[in-house]
Amino acid sequence: MDEVVLLIPTRSVAERRLMRAVEKLVSGVNLKVCRDADGLRRRLLPGRHSPLAVVILAVTKQDLLSIMPLRDLLLGFRVVVILPDSDDVTVAMGWGIWPRFVSYADGDFRDVAGVLEKIVGTAPLHMKGDTGQWASAKHKR
Repeated sequence: MDEVVLLIPTRSVAERRLMRAVEKLVSGVNLKVCRDADGLRRRLLPGRHSPLAVVILAVTKQDLLSIMPLRDLLLGFRVVVILPDSDDVTVAMGWGIWPRFVSYADGDFRDVAGVLEKIVGTAPLHMKGDTGQWASAKHKR
């Protein structure tokens, strides 16, 4: 089954809002939640079924810092980052992960759900359920 992986290291009200928004708009996709960067790393290692997208909910700057070591690993995936604030340093760190889309933790996440719906809906049929990474993700940003 197609899968979207969510990294949600800190339980929060934002987590509940994100899950509600995503579950409403992205149907027919398994949502896999990882609670720490190491769990996400293990989930994304080669040889496993590649997710259609990776969503990172960073409700604190520490959450964002914890995933920075995974930058290179994330390059092969369609990444959505939700930042804790719009501080210049935070935004620079968030874009340093090379995401497809950036949002903020104080929103309602309809924008994130819409982006995921588009990713899931436009996933090439030969890539859905494939064990390889998105072929185009390494070359298109």
